Amino acid sequence: MRCYLISVVVFCGLLVTLFANGQKTRPLAKRVMVKTNLLNIIFKKPTLSIEKALTGTITVEGSFVQGRYDNFLFADRYNFNGFLLRTKKYFTKIKYREVNPYMAAYVGTLKREIVNQGHVDNTGFFGIRSRDFHANSARGGGSLGFAYFTKSNIIIDAQSSLGYGRYIKPQRLNPYDYSKGYLDLQVWLSVGYCF
Repeated sequence: MRCYLISVVVFCGLLVTLFANGQKTRPLAKRVMVKTNLLNIIFKKPTLSIEKALTGTITVEGSFVQGRYDNFLFADRYNFNGFLLRTKKYFTKIKYREVNPYMAAYVGTLKREIVNQGHVDNTGFFGIRSRDFHANSARGGGSLGFAYFTKSNIIIDAQSSLGYGRYIKPQRLNPYDYSKGYLDLQVWLSVGYCF
């Protein structure tokens, strides 16, 4: 957690430095953007995204995602990492100092590790089963979001995504774990810089 907070502070410091020096405003088409998902503080590891504007309304984004949390919901330990490729189509031409809504489609991979030590409560009626699950997966889906570009080239990007992930050769150490796939739900609040 401390390492992630240090990287966020350094990243924000870099943005402030670049903000203070302020480049001349250029058209957003054909620009490169580097971002990180601020909501990954929950997952204790940073996410890095690089986005390239191909035209005034279409961008392509590649992201490395990773995270870990312990004792969250029904998992004692949950680790994940993977790659995501997202193509965004903005509803209007991308402009500075305006909310730019978009829709997107994404594909990617995700390696998941879910470990849980099962237990039963004192009444004996309710319990959580043990789980030791490791798998790679292929996933895809759609996104809706909006981006805001400041005149000093800082980008704020908020989006939600919904898709499906299919496990590829899962290692089931529990014979009662029949998962073949999962609902891929994502919420992003990214901050970055346009180069």
